[in-house]
Amino acid sequence: MKKVSVVIPCYNAVKYIERCMRYLLDQTIGIDNMEIILVDDASTDGGETLHLLLEYEARYPDSIIVISLEQNMRQGGARNVGISYAGGEYLMFCDVDDWLVSDAMEKLYHIAKETDADVVEFRNKEVTDNTIEAETFSGDEKKSHIYEFDEGEEKRQFIMSSSEDCGLGCWTKFYRMSVIQDNQIRFAEHLICEEPSFTLPVRFYEKRHVLTNEIFYCYYQSPNSTMRSSWDERKFDNITVWMTLIEDLRKRGFLEPYHEELEFMFYEWGFGMSIRMLVARCYLLTKEELNLFKKNTLQLFPEILQNPYVVKKEDGWNLLMKGLLEMELTDGNVPELNRLMRYFIQRCQEISGEA
Repeated sequence: MKKVSVVIPCYNAVKYIERCMRYLLDQTIGIDNMEIILVDDASTDGGETLHLLLEYEARYPDSIIVISLEQNMRQGGARNVGISYAGGEYLMFCDVDDWLVSDAMEKLYHIAKETDADVVEFRNKEVTDNTIEAETFSGDEKKSHIYEFDEGEEKRQFIMSSSEDCGLGCWTKFYRMSVIQDNQIRFAEHLICEEPSFTLPVRFYEKRHVLTNEIFYCYYQSPNSTMRSSWDERKFDNITVWMTLIEDLRKRGFLEPYHEELEFMFYEWGFGMSIRMLVARCYLLTKEELNLFKKNTLQLFPEILQNPYVVKKEDGWNLLMKGLLEMELTDGNVPELNRLMRYFIQRCQEISGEA
Protein backbone atom coordinates (compact mmCIF):
# COMPACT_ATOMS: atom_id res chain seq x y z
CA MET A 1 0.00 0.00 0.00
CA LYS A 2 1.23 3.46 -0.90
CA LYS A 3 1.47 5.97 1.93
CA VAL A 4 -0.39 8.76 0.13
CA SER A 5 -2.84 9.01 -2.77
CA VAL A 6 -3.27 12.44 -4.33
CA VAL A 7 -6.15 13.12 -6.74
CA ILE A 8 -5.78 15.88 -9.34
CA PRO A 9 -8.65 16.86 -11.70
CA CYS A 10 -7.36 18.20 -15.02
CA TYR A 11 -9.35 20.16 -17.60
CA ASN A 12 -7.57 21.85 -20.53
CA ALA A 13 -4.59 22.03 -18.21
CA VAL A 14 -1.50 21.84 -20.42
CA LYS A 15 -0.36 25.24 -19.16
CA TYR A 16 -0.21 24.04 -15.54
CA ILE A 17 0.48 20.29 -15.52
CA GLU A 18 4.27 20.44 -15.65
CA ARG A 19 4.57 22.82 -12.70
CA CYS A 20 2.13 20.83 -10.58
CA MET A 21 3.87 17.56 -11.44
CA ARG A 22 7.34 18.98 -10.82
CA TYR A 23 6.45 19.65 -7.18
CA LEU A 24 4.79 16.25 -6.82
CA LEU A 25 7.75 14.38 -8.27
CA ASP A 26 10.08 16.34 -5.98
CA GLN A 27 8.18 15.32 -2.85
CA THR A 28 10.65 14.21 -0.19
CA ILE A 29 8.42 11.28 0.77
CA GLY A 30 9.60 9.64 -2.47
CA ILE A 31 7.76 8.63 -5.63
CA ASP A 32 7.56 5.00 -4.47
CA ASN A 33 5.39 6.06 -1.53
CA MET A 34 2.96 8.09 -3.64
CA GLU A 35 0.00 7.27 -5.83
CA ILE A 36 -0.71 10.19 -8.16
CA ILE A 37 -4.16 9.96 -9.76
CA LEU A 38 -4.61 12.33 -12.71
CA VAL A 39 -8.19 12.65 -13.97
CA ASP A 40 -8.69 14.20 -17.41
CA ASP A 41 -12.17 15.69 -17.05
CA ALA A 42 -13.17 15.43 -20.74
CA SER A 43 -10.79 18.17 -21.84
CA THR A 44 -11.63 19.93 -25.11
CA ASP A 45 -8.09 20.81 -26.22
CA GLY A 46 -7.73 18.16 -28.90
CA GLY A 47 -6.15 15.61 -26.59
CA GLU A 48 -3.23 17.79 -25.48
CA THR A 49 -4.01 17.48 -21.77
CA LEU A 50 -4.54 13.71 -21.96
CA HIS A 51 -1.41 13.22 -24.04
CA LEU A 52 0.76 15.02 -21.49
CA LEU A 53 -0.78 13.10 -18.61
CA LEU A 54 -0.13 9.79 -20.37
CA GLU A 55 3.51 10.77 -20.82
CA TYR A 56 3.87 11.03 -17.05
CA GLU A 57 2.07 7.73 -16.54
CA ALA A 58 4.44 6.03 -18.98
CA ARG A 59 7.44 7.38 -17.07
CA TYR A 60 6.13 6.30 -13.66
CA PRO A 61 3.73 3.40 -14.27
CA ASP A 62 3.93 2.15 -10.67
CA SER A 63 3.04 5.52 -9.15
CA ILE A 64 0.86 7.42 -11.62
CA ILE A 65 -2.64 6.51 -12.79
CA VAL A 66 -4.33 8.45 -15.59
CA ILE A 67 -8.11 8.32 -15.96
CA SER A 68 -9.84 9.80 -19.00
CA LEU A 69 -13.51 10.78 -18.59
CA GLU A 70 -15.82 10.83 -21.59
CA GLN A 71 -18.18 13.36 -19.97
CA ASN A 72 -17.17 16.50 -18.10
CA MET A 73 -18.13 16.04 -14.44
CA ARG A 74 -16.52 19.20 -13.03
CA GLN A 75 -14.04 18.92 -10.19
CA GLY A 76 -16.35 17.13 -7.77
CA GLY A 77 -17.15 14.34 -10.19
CA ALA A 78 -13.54 14.05 -11.33
CA ARG A 79 -12.37 13.77 -7.73
CA ASN A 80 -14.99 11.08 -7.04
CA VAL A 81 -13.67 8.97 -9.89
CA GLY A 82 -10.14 9.49 -8.61
CA ILE A 83 -11.14 8.43 -5.09
CA SER A 84 -12.59 5.19 -6.48
CA TYR A 85 -9.10 4.30 -7.78
CA ALA A 86 -7.20 5.46 -4.70
CA GLY A 87 -5.51 2.82 -2.57
CA GLY A 88 -3.17 4.81 -0.35
CA GLU A 89 -3.15 4.92 3.43
CA TYR A 90 -3.94 8.64 3.29
CA LEU A 91 -5.67 10.84 0.74
CA MET A 92 -5.23 14.42 -0.39
CA PHE A 93 -6.30 16.65 -3.29
CA CYS A 94 -4.50 19.16 -5.45
CA ASP A 95 -5.90 21.35 -8.20
CA VAL A 96 -3.79 21.21 -11.33
CA ASP A 97 -2.99 24.94 -11.34
CA ASP A 98 -1.81 24.74 -7.72
CA TRP A 99 1.08 22.86 -6.15
CA LEU A 100 2.35 21.30 -2.94
CA VAL A 101 5.46 22.39 -1.06
CA SER A 102 8.12 19.73 -1.64
CA ASP A 103 8.14 18.29 1.89
CA ALA A 104 4.36 18.46 2.32
CA MET A 105 3.52 14.77 2.09
CA GLU A 106 6.42 13.61 4.23
CA LYS A 107 5.62 16.03 7.04
CA LEU A 108 1.87 15.46 6.86
CA TYR A 109 2.32 11.70 6.93
CA HIS A 110 4.58 12.05 9.97
CA ILE A 111 2.06 14.30 11.78
CA ALA A 112 -0.81 11.94 10.97
CA LYS A 113 1.03 8.87 12.22
CA GLU A 114 2.47 10.58 15.28
CA THR A 115 -0.91 11.98 16.40
CA ASP A 116 -3.14 9.20 15.03
CA ALA A 117 -5.15 11.89 13.26
CA ASP A 118 -8.08 11.16 10.98
CA VAL A 119 -7.53 14.55 9.34
CA VAL A 120 -4.53 16.88 9.37
CA GLU A 121 -5.42 20.38 8.26
CA PHE A 122 -2.73 22.79 7.11
CA ARG A 123 -2.37 26.29 5.75
CA ASN A 124 -2.16 27.47 2.16
CA LYS A 125 -0.57 30.48 0.53
CA GLU A 126 -2.20 32.44 -2.27
CA VAL A 127 0.28 33.02 -5.07
CA THR A 128 0.32 34.86 -8.37
CA ASP A 129 2.68 35.02 -11.31
CA ASN A 130 4.65 37.63 -9.36
CA THR A 131 4.94 35.61 -6.15
CA ILE A 132 8.12 33.96 -4.96
CA GLU A 133 8.43 30.19 -5.03
CA ALA A 134 6.76 27.95 -2.49
CA GLU A 135 9.80 26.83 -0.54
CA THR A 136 10.27 30.27 0.99
CA PHE A 137 6.90 30.04 2.78
CA SER A 138 6.81 28.81 6.33
CA GLY A 139 4.51 28.49 9.30
CA ASP A 140 4.83 28.14 13.05
CA GLU A 141 4.65 24.50 14.09
CA LYS A 142 4.22 25.54 17.74
CA LYS A 143 0.69 26.71 16.94
CA SER A 144 -0.47 23.21 15.98
CA HIS A 145 -3.56 22.02 17.84
CA ILE A 146 -5.21 18.64 18.29
CA TYR A 147 -9.00 18.33 18.51
CA GLU A 148 -10.51 15.14 19.91
CA PHE A 149 -14.26 14.77 19.73
CA ASP A 150 -17.12 13.17 21.57
CA GLU A 151 -20.73 14.26 21.10
CA GLY A 152 -20.38 17.39 23.24
CA GLU A 153 -20.27 21.13 22.66
CA GLU A 154 -16.75 21.10 21.21
CA LYS A 155 -17.94 18.78 18.46
CA ARG A 156 -20.88 21.09 17.67
CA GLN A 157 -18.64 24.13 17.45
CA PHE A 158 -16.14 22.28 15.30
CA ILE A 159 -18.83 21.19 12.85
CA MET A 160 -19.74 24.85 12.30
CA SER A 161 -16.12 26.03 11.94
CA SER A 162 -15.36 28.00 8.81
CA SER A 163 -12.29 30.01 9.77
CA GLU A 164 -9.07 30.41 7.82
CA ASP A 165 -7.47 27.77 10.04
CA CYS A 166 -10.35 25.31 9.91
CA GLY A 167 -12.22 25.73 6.65
CA LEU A 168 -14.53 23.92 4.27
CA GLY A 169 -12.07 23.59 1.38
CA CYS A 170 -10.87 20.10 0.49
CA TRP A 171 -7.28 20.68 -0.60
CA THR A 172 -5.83 21.88 2.72
CA LYS A 173 -6.46 18.54 4.40
CA PHE A 174 -4.74 15.18 4.68
CA TYR A 175 -7.34 12.45 5.21
CA ARG A 176 -7.12 8.94 6.62
CA MET A 177 -8.36 6.95 3.63
CA SER A 178 -10.42 4.51 5.69
CA VAL A 179 -12.60 7.37 7.01
CA ILE A 180 -13.49 8.28 3.42
CA GLN A 181 -13.95 4.79 2.02
CA ASP A 182 -15.68 3.19 5.00
CA ASN A 183 -18.30 5.94 5.04
CA GLN A 184 -18.61 6.39 1.26
CA ILE A 185 -18.00 10.14 1.39
CA ARG A 186 -18.08 11.78 -2.02
CA PHE A 187 -18.42 15.19 -3.68
CA ALA A 188 -21.48 16.68 -5.36
CA GLU A 189 -21.02 16.33 -9.12
CA HIS A 190 -21.55 18.67 -12.11
CA LEU A 191 -21.59 21.70 -9.79
CA ILE A 192 -19.20 24.41 -8.65
CA CYS A 193 -18.71 25.27 -4.96
CA GLU A 194 -18.87 21.52 -4.31
CA GLU A 195 -16.23 21.11 -1.61
CA PRO A 196 -18.44 21.30 1.53
CA SER A 197 -20.39 18.29 0.24
CA PHE A 198 -17.25 16.29 1.02
CA THR A 199 -15.54 18.11 3.87
CA LEU A 200 -18.57 18.59 6.12
CA PRO A 201 -19.56 14.89 6.25
CA VAL A 202 -15.94 14.08 7.14
CA ARG A 203 -16.31 16.19 10.28
CA PHE A 204 -19.05 13.94 11.59
CA TYR A 205 -16.97 10.78 11.27
CA GLU A 206 -13.50 11.89 12.30
CA LYS A 207 -12.43 11.43 15.91
CA ARG A 208 -9.18 13.37 15.91
CA HIS A 209 -8.45 16.49 13.84
CA VAL A 210 -5.03 18.12 13.88
CA LEU A 211 -4.43 21.71 12.83
CA THR A 212 -0.90 22.68 11.86
CA ASN A 213 0.14 26.21 11.06
CA GLU A 214 2.66 25.09 8.47
CA ILE A 215 2.07 26.13 4.84
CA PHE A 216 2.04 23.10 2.57
CA TYR A 217 -0.16 24.22 -0.33
CA CYS A 218 0.22 26.99 -2.89
CA TYR A 219 -3.09 28.27 -4.26
CA TYR A 220 -2.53 29.93 -7.62
CA GLN A 221 -4.77 32.92 -8.32
CA SER A 222 -5.54 32.08 -11.92
CA PRO A 223 -7.60 34.62 -13.89
CA ASN A 224 -9.32 31.69 -15.63
CA SER A 225 -10.34 29.77 -12.52
CA THR A 226 -13.94 28.74 -11.80
CA MET A 227 -14.17 31.28 -8.98
CA ARG A 228 -13.18 34.12 -11.32
CA SER A 229 -15.14 33.25 -14.47
CA SER A 230 -18.77 34.00 -15.40
CA TRP A 231 -21.48 32.43 -13.25
CA ASP A 232 -24.38 33.13 -15.60
CA GLU A 233 -25.30 29.45 -15.72
CA ARG A 234 -24.13 28.67 -12.18
CA LYS A 235 -26.10 31.05 -9.98
CA PHE A 236 -27.85 28.27 -8.08
CA ASP A 237 -24.98 25.78 -7.88
CA ASN A 238 -23.94 26.71 -4.36
CA ILE A 239 -27.38 26.44 -2.78
CA THR A 240 -27.94 23.20 -4.74
CA VAL A 241 -24.74 21.79 -3.23
CA TRP A 242 -26.00 22.66 0.25
CA MET A 243 -29.47 21.23 -0.37
CA THR A 244 -27.85 18.00 -1.58
CA LEU A 245 -25.51 18.04 1.42
CA ILE A 246 -28.31 18.46 3.95
CA GLU A 247 -30.19 15.56 2.39
CA ASP A 248 -27.05 13.42 2.52
CA LEU A 249 -26.54 14.24 6.21
CA ARG A 250 -30.20 13.47 6.88
CA LYS A 251 -29.77 10.02 5.36
CA ARG A 252 -26.63 9.51 7.44
CA GLY A 253 -28.60 10.28 10.62
CA PHE A 254 -26.87 13.55 11.51
CA LEU A 255 -29.57 16.12 10.71
CA GLU A 256 -31.75 15.48 13.74
CA PRO A 257 -29.07 15.50 16.47
CA TYR A 258 -27.29 18.48 14.87
CA HIS A 259 -30.35 20.25 13.48
CA GLU A 260 -29.59 23.73 14.85
CA GLU A 261 -25.97 23.61 13.71
CA LEU A 262 -26.79 22.41 10.20
CA GLU A 263 -29.72 24.80 9.87
CA PHE A 264 -27.38 27.66 10.75
CA MET A 265 -24.72 26.48 8.29
CA PHE A 266 -27.33 26.32 5.55
CA TYR A 267 -28.42 29.85 6.42
CA GLU A 268 -24.85 31.16 6.25
CA TRP A 269 -23.33 29.03 3.49
CA GLY A 270 -26.24 27.78 1.43
CA PHE A 271 -28.55 30.82 1.46
CA GLY A 272 -26.47 33.84 2.46
CA MET A 273 -23.23 32.91 0.72
CA SER A 274 -25.02 32.07 -2.54
CA ILE A 275 -26.41 35.60 -2.68
CA ARG A 276 -23.23 37.21 -1.39
CA MET A 277 -21.01 35.60 -4.04
CA LEU A 278 -23.34 36.73 -6.82
CA VAL A 279 -23.58 40.30 -5.53
CA ALA A 280 -19.78 40.41 -5.19
CA ARG A 281 -19.61 39.49 -8.88
CA CYS A 282 -21.86 42.49 -9.67
CA TYR A 283 -24.96 40.48 -10.50
CA LEU A 284 -28.28 42.28 -10.01
CA LEU A 285 -30.60 39.57 -8.75
CA THR A 286 -34.15 39.51 -10.04
CA LYS A 287 -37.27 39.13 -7.92
CA GLU A 288 -37.68 35.62 -9.32
CA GLU A 289 -34.10 34.63 -8.43
CA LEU A 290 -34.33 36.00 -4.89
CA ASN A 291 -37.68 34.29 -4.38
CA LEU A 292 -36.17 30.99 -5.48
CA PHE A 293 -33.38 31.34 -2.92
CA LYS A 294 -36.02 32.10 -0.28
CA LYS A 295 -38.28 29.23 -1.33
CA ASN A 296 -35.48 26.66 -1.24
CA THR A 297 -34.36 27.86 2.19
CA LEU A 298 -37.77 28.08 3.86
CA GLN A 299 -38.99 24.79 2.44
CA LEU A 300 -35.96 23.04 3.88
CA PHE A 301 -35.88 24.93 7.19
CA PRO A 302 -39.25 26.67 7.85
CA GLU A 303 -38.17 27.86 11.33
CA ILE A 304 -34.75 29.09 10.29
CA LEU A 305 -35.30 32.63 11.58
CA GLN A 306 -35.85 31.23 15.08
CA ASN A 307 -32.54 29.35 15.02
CA PRO A 308 -30.52 30.53 18.07
CA TYR A 309 -27.32 30.90 16.07
CA VAL A 310 -29.13 32.92 13.39
CA VAL A 311 -30.81 35.13 15.98
CA LYS A 312 -27.39 36.11 17.37
CA LYS A 313 -26.11 37.27 13.96
CA GLU A 314 -26.86 40.99 13.92
CA ASP A 315 -24.27 42.47 11.56
CA GLY A 316 -25.41 44.45 8.53
CA TRP A 317 -25.31 41.59 6.05
CA ASN A 318 -27.28 39.25 8.27
CA LEU A 319 -29.90 41.89 8.97
CA LEU A 320 -30.34 42.13 5.20
CA MET A 321 -30.58 38.35 4.86
CA LYS A 322 -33.10 38.05 7.68
CA GLY A 323 -35.14 40.85 6.15
CA LEU A 324 -35.03 39.11 2.77
CA LEU A 325 -36.45 35.94 4.30
CA GLU A 326 -39.23 37.87 6.04
CA MET A 327 -40.29 40.41 3.42
CA GLU A 328 -42.55 40.07 0.41
CA LEU A 329 -40.45 40.88 -2.61
CA THR A 330 -41.90 43.28 -5.15
CA ASP A 331 -40.72 44.98 -8.32
CA GLY A 332 -40.46 48.11 -6.22
CA ASN A 333 -38.26 46.89 -3.34
CA VAL A 334 -35.92 44.51 -5.20
CA PRO A 335 -33.79 47.31 -6.78
CA GLU A 336 -33.28 48.89 -3.34
CA LEU A 337 -32.39 45.51 -1.86
CA ASN A 338 -29.80 44.99 -4.60
CA ARG A 339 -28.39 48.45 -3.92
CA LEU A 340 -28.09 47.79 -0.19
CA MET A 341 -26.46 44.39 -0.70
CA ARG A 342 -23.97 45.84 -3.17
CA TYR A 343 -23.18 48.73 -0.82
CA PHE A 344 -22.52 46.33 2.03
CA ILE A 345 -20.20 44.16 -0.07
CA GLN A 346 -18.27 47.20 -1.30
CA ARG A 347 -17.83 48.49 2.24
CA CYS A 348 -16.55 45.09 3.39
CA GLN A 349 -14.09 45.01 0.50
CA GLU A 350 -12.87 48.51 1.31
CA ILE A 351 -12.40 47.66 4.96
CA SER A 352 -10.50 44.46 4.15
CA GLY A 353 -8.37 46.17 1.53
CA GLU A 354 -9.67 44.03 -1.33
CA ALA A 355 -11.42 46.77 -3.28
